[in-house]
Amino acid sequence: MVVEQQWSKELEREFLLSRVLRDEELVCIAAEAGLSKYRGLCEEARRKFIYLPEDLRRELIRACTREISDEKLVEAFGTVKPSLYPEGIPFRGNYYTYFGDGNLQFRSSWGEVKRDVYEVLEQGGERIYAFLRAIVELTEELLKKHGPRYCYISGPDYGSILRRMREILGRFEALTPRDFAMLKAFGIYYKSGSRRYPGHSVPLEIIPAVKEALEEWRRTRERVPSIRAP
Repeated sequence: MVVEQQWSKELEREFLLSRVLRDEELVCIAAEAGLSKYRGLCEEARRKFIYLPEDLRRELIRACTREISDEKLVEAFGTVKPSLYPEGIPFRGNYYTYFGDGNLQFRSSWGEVKRDVYEVLEQGGERIYAFLRAIVELTEELLKKHGPRYCYISGPDYGSILRRMREILGRFEALTPRDFAMLKAFGIYYKSGSRRYPGHSVPLEIIPAVKEALEEWRRTRERVPSIRAP
């Protein structure tokens, strides 16, 4: 999806809503934003746990993406105060910024993302470059087959990442525990998947900014391979 269509506010809003952690929060965002057909389901969700089938979740996200204004979306987020998956990683898009506190902001955070990427690259060099680039490339391949919700929850496995890093650098490199801690602290990376099937992810909404920062950093170091076209 990221590689097949131009980045837009509508696409980014779909990513934002795909990161809403709990089904009851997603339902109530739709209801509070004025989609009255979901009001009854929201009231039910406030009384007890609900589980949304995947087709209904997609319908809700599609409706919230296409049918409500930015102003209504801000009001709904302020009322519901949704949590995001993964918790602790803010949403830093080009149109929306959200830190999980109910305050949805209309501003770009991509400049901040790029500065964070430059900083971790200065610390970890080619090792961090290859790791981030590998995750981005593998995630874009996943997005050709799966929707954003799946790709937020199930990132590439570590073996695939290491193989891609070797292709990129021409040698084997692995991250240190300090590298992982640093990337997570900057909100650039998180561990996804499950205990049985662990994954490694970059938030979808920052991928264009990460790619741009990686390519700009690469140009200052001629030995590092360029980012391949998708």
